[in-house]
Amino acid sequence: MKLTSTLFLTAALASATVFSTQTLAGDEKPVQHLKVADITNYAEAQSVFNETTAELKTKTDLNAKSMHEIHMITYSLEKAVAYFADNLKGEQQASAAHIAEVVELVHLGSENNRAEETAVYLEEYFKLADAFSKTL
Repeated sequence: MKLTSTLFLTAALASATVFSTQTLAGDEKPVQHLKVADITNYAEAQSVFNETTAELKTKTDLNAKSMHEIHMITYSLEKAVAYFADNLKGEQQASAAHIAEVVELVHLGSENNRAEETAVYLEEYFKLADAFSKTL
C-alpha cells in the first residue's frame, strides 16, 4: 500500500511539474471548442471585427459566464483578424498581426477562467482595435 501511495504521489508531482513548466514557458495552446468558417472577404471581416469588438465591450463583469462568452466570441474575432493579417498590406497588416497575438491571449485567459489576466488583455485589445478600426 505504501509503495502504491508513493508511486501515485510521485506521478502526481511529475504531472504538476510538467504542467507548471509548460504554462510558465508560454507553451499553452488553446483547445478547439468551436469550429468557425474562415472569412473570405473584406466586408465580412470588417463586420465580424466590429460586431465582436462591440460584444466584448459589453463584458464588464468577468464572472464564469461572461468568461465563457468571451472565449466563444474570440473564435469569430480570430477569423476576422486573421483575414486582415493575411490580406492587408504594410502598417495595417502589421497592426492586424499584433492584434491577433493579443486576441489569442484574451482567448487563452478566458478559456482558462483567468479574469484578471483577461481584463488586462481586453484593455490592450480595445486600444488596438479602436486605432485599427479607424484605418479600415
